Amino acid sequence: MVFANDGPIPPDRLAMMTRAGEVLPVRCGSNRSSYRLALRLPKARGWAPDDLVWFAEDDYLYTADALSAVVAAAEKLPEADYFTTYSRLRFGADATRRSPTYSPLDRSDGDGDAVEIGRVRWYRAVSSTSTFGAWVHTIVADERLLRSAPFVGGAFDHATCLAYQGYRPFGLSQLGGEPLAPGEHPALKRFVRRIALTGLRSALNLAALARPEHDRRVLVAPDPDLATHLEEGHLAPGIDWAAEARDVADWLGASRRAAGDR
Repeated sequence: MVFANDGPIPPDRLAMMTRAGEVLPVRCGSNRSSYRLALRLPKARGWAPDDLVWFAEDDYLYTADALSAVVAAAEKLPEADYFTTYSRLRFGADATRRSPTYSPLDRSDGDGDAVEIGRVRWYRAVSSTSTFGAWVHTIVADERLLRSAPFVGGAFDHATCLAYQGYRPFGLSQLGGEPLAPGEHPALKRFVRRIALTGLRSALNLAALARPEHDRRVLVAPDPDLATHLEEGHLAPGIDWAAEARDVADWLGASRRAAGDR
């Protein structure tokens, strides 16, 4: 466990982090910068290539068995490179590298290729957020792409996942990004931003389409979800997250008591 803390942390939370792992104070100043710093750790620290690494944002609720389920999937799905605990989209039957269409069905519904492991079915997913797992050797090999993609703006994590799977992330109409409001931003700023985004997004498109077939990655996700982004109104559907929170709290309490007994 490595906690990359940008800014002050309440003492009780800091004490918990210290007991659980390494506290790494950083001064990044933005989510993008701290994310890019974390992506450097596997290579910089020489972590074992065949280990799994999990990148975790701080605003997620996991089920108690979420990460053990990821480990089980990694053991039984040798074709998988990246793992997520929270997704919805999968590719359509007519998807191509230049036109990555999406299935009208959610998650593993009707997916004959989904694999049941324990209580969940794992399916090939379109994208994840910036909370995900991967093999260390995959992160090291993809580090340049992963650390460059955040500069494309917008839902860069979605674009990243498409790119490492070899699919074009942006259509022609998306290259310049969403237009800024003329009344709030000067014309020069709007022009410069559009030119910059067009260049960056075009470069990511080219990198995705140039990716050799043998280097195209596979992202898998569970059905049902094993975590949720804690954003009001956007919790993963179909799960009683209040009950899951109570279960995790009970599990954490039992773990603390067991640690105290030792």
